[in-house]
Amino acid sequence: MLGAAICAVALACGGGDAPRRSPGSAVTILYDDPGDGFFLNPNRWDLAQFPIFLTLTTDELDEAGPQPRLAERWEHSPDYREWTLHLRPDVKWHDGVPVTAHDVKFTMDLWAHPDVLYPAGSGSATVLDESTLRITYRQPSREPLNGWNVYYPKHLLESLDPKEFASWEFWKHPVGNGAYRVVRHVSRTLMELEANPDYCCGKPRIERVVLKFAGGAPLTELLSGNVDVAQVSPVELPALAADPRFEAHYYGTGRVTVHLFWNHQNALFEQADVRRALTLAIDRRETADRDPDGDRTAREH
Repeated sequence: MLGAAICAVALACGGGDAPRRSPGSAVTILYDDPGDGFFLNPNRWDLAQFPIFLTLTTDELDEAGPQPRLAERWEHSPDYREWTLHLRPDVKWHDGVPVTAHDVKFTMDLWAHPDVLYPAGSGSATVLDESTLRITYRQPSREPLNGWNVYYPKHLLESLDPKEFASWEFWKHPVGNGAYRVVRHVSRTLMELEANPDYCCGKPRIERVVLKFAGGAPLTELLSGNVDVAQVSPVELPALAADPRFEAHYYGTGRVTVHLFWNHQNALFEQADVRRALTLAIDRRETADRDPDGDRTAREH
């Protein structure tokens, strides 16, 4: 994983000439997306999915390790090939339907569908009861603790065609189970979220979040007070550093490097010339372009 420094700049509530907002009432985020509404498709692995959908655990970076979210607790076999997950009994979809182990299994089966093939592990799920499921892997795995995977409502999606997975209307008007629910989507303009009063972890303090789709320069949008949070490049920071209205936060993003290894013990790949020819025959650009989240580079050896 290669780290890349990105700067997020938040507009403070006080000071300056920009419009003041009541603390906790609403936040507008300038979002780097064309706004067609399909950015919540899991193939995008987009950060915007997390306010709307719950992961099984949090992907903590400190010594505390993963913390419960949709999964209340879990156990695994000594070889990490079998996991038993116990889901919280108090989680509901935004339409009021309870979240169950059937939703998690449905989502995992959907990922493995030949018309989807979402790269989220290869576990096989078995529902033990409404709030308990067992996941079995061929190889040792910690996939259930992956804080990136979210899960979807079986009762709304099981009748849809997986061949149209990436363009389901559901991604424009999703029904999640997280802290915020979608109340409005304007194509290429914005997506508006409101705090979920029935959120299992307590109603969020911020009442409303607006994702304003890309259409203006982040620095200009911040300075004018049109948005509260935006992503800017490091070269733009000097224009904000002396302004008390702003606070800079740095975070790392990355690129996954994919390697292809030739098995020298296989008679087909014993000769270096054969391996070299096969390597040169691979279209690297096409391999990178076909990556589902669009943020990876492929390198073959």
